[in-house]
Amino acid sequence: MLLIGFGSIGKRHYRNLKFLGYNNISVYDPADSQFKNEKIDRLKDLTPAALRRFEVAYICNPSHLHLSTAIKCARAGLHLFIEKPLSHNLKGVAALLKICGEKKLINLVACNIRFHPAVIYIKDYLEKNKLGGTYLIHLQTGLYLPFWRPRQDYRKNYAAKKASGGGIILDGGIHNFDLLFWLNNFSPVQEYKLIYNKVSNLKIETEDCFVASFNFRNKIQASILGDYLQKPYSWTIKIVGAKGNLAWDFKENIVWLIDEKGKKMLKQFKNYDSNKMYLDECRYFMRQVEKKQKTFNNIERAARVLKYLVKR
Repeated sequence: MLLIGFGSIGKRHYRNLKFLGYNNISVYDPADSQFKNEKIDRLKDLTPAALRRFEVAYICNPSHLHLSTAIKCARAGLHLFIEKPLSHNLKGVAALLKICGEKKLINLVACNIRFHPAVIYIKDYLEKNKLGGTYLIHLQTGLYLPFWRPRQDYRKNYAAKKASGGGIILDGGIHNFDLLFWLNNFSPVQEYKLIYNKVSNLKIETEDCFVASFNFRNKIQASILGDYLQKPYSWTIKIVGAKGNLAWDFKENIVWLIDEKGKKMLKQFKNYDSNKMYLDECRYFMRQVEKKQKTFNNIERAARVLKYLVKR
């Protein structure tokens, strides 16, 4: 197995794959600084001959390198796990899809929040029509960028740079865009609006806030808000339906039903270790590779969401 990109998310997947029993892992990252005190098998280059040694690639390098790296790996016949977002634009998506189709490669674009038990509970609640039909979906995420990776100067982070695919829309926002489409069963979009800006004094080249609004063919209306400004971190979901509202807060980890009778706790997830959703994501992908079965968020599906984020 090959892991490409050894930043924070690459290291997380490396530890998790080791925990799951995958010990034969090589890592490629051009930055020597990422390998401090790390005793690992380091791959020196990504030549076709070197890539053909592997069956699976985890692509965890900066967003603007995802597609070019994935195409190299796909040409060598590797199944692909690609970190979110799929890319910072759509250039190369068609070529990658063509190669994956020809070589029958299993692929997944990371969507770890879909593996959170509260989100799974909400999805199941909606699927069983317990809310009596859905009218509105509201999602919001806020984080103060300098606090996000405290050991790194935020100004040097990919998130601060336009060329590397940074900005709150493709960074923190991508989770909620993916989540919205998944919760709404990928209903076609009839109308869409994205408003974004840089309103703070953060030293970044990208937007630090956005509001997105959707009208779907199934008559559900939705909004997504995101920012690099909130202290402390905030992530919430609210879904308005015929029988009341579903509400969830990432920090509280309780799913509530709110109606005219008041507020009722539907499910609480005590002491949940957020790393478990990453573990479950890896388990799922490796299982799909073993079974040679399509994943629920492959490149084609992720590109259908991405197109609304890069139309700028």
